Amino acid sequence: MAFLNRKTNTQAEATTDFRQTAQTNLMMLADLGIPEAVRFRDVLGFDDNPLAALEHIPLANRIPLCIATISEILYQRTNDLIIEEHNPAVLDLACGYSPRVLVMAPRGYTYVGADLPGVAQELAEKRSQLIPNDPTLFAGYRCVDVSDRTQMEGIVAALRERITVVTQGLLTYLTLEQKDDLMTSVQSLLSRDGGCWIIPDACPDRLLPATFEAIMGKGGARVAQAVYGVLDREVGRSREQNGWRNIDEMTDALEDFGFNVKRVPLYRRELPLWCLDKLDPEAADRLIVAWQGMSSLVVTRA
Repeated sequence: MAFLNRKTNTQAEATTDFRQTAQTNLMMLADLGIPEAVRFRDVLGFDDNPLAALEHIPLANRIPLCIATISEILYQRTNDLIIEEHNPAVLDLACGYSPRVLVMAPRGYTYVGADLPGVAQELAEKRSQLIPNDPTLFAGYRCVDVSDRTQMEGIVAALRERITVVTQGLLTYLTLEQKDDLMTSVQSLLSRDGGCWIIPDACPDRLLPATFEAIMGKGGARVAQAVYGVLDREVGRSREQNGWRNIDEMTDALEDFGFNVKRVPLYRRELPLWCLDKLDPEAADRLIVAWQGMSSLVVTRA
């Protein structure tokens, strides 16, 4: 199963691109004070500014907080949905440096983080430091190279139980052909043992601009578009060519492929969101209202 096969870049370039994005997500969560993210950041030794490329954009001093809130709502809502679906195994595709294992392993889930070689190797090398000294937790954490067919087939064969596949932040990087490959692989997994596929970022056209507007006020959406432009250049991405630009396109493509698609709220009041405490009450209220109009997707086999 070739879950991820980027054809638009060399493997080395793709690895660099994904590592930059992965590091940004971890640093933003850690900056909010989320304990498991702080642990991962400290063990991995990240201390530089992953958003340096955005420093020339107007209101740049507010951009880290905006991105941190997006990173957290996707992270926390994904965790929430995994627990709600309660499938014994979790396959986190393009996991980056996510500290999700520290939430899932203590609850008895087998957590597999899969990413490109640079990230996967770094996680594997520091696995014993990332995971507390607990044999149960250690046994529940595996890191694999998502581009290595042998590794992926081996890990998938070992997961003989209902599975939750997670793709947080992945789909906007993939071409339509690569999305077809991904859907084929996920459908095969769900057909074998059951489970679901969680896509938390199902409103890619709305999440960034609406969040920036809520936090920055008037003009925030324009800043978000500038951020989009910089990030697209950094990772060599064309969101128009990649398709699935909104939740309707995403839902139609998944249903046409033979999946059942359920829309669930992106925001739940019960979520433990650290980012809201960083905002003034009016901005926090605006942000909640913006998020309440968005959805995540829980996808199952038809």
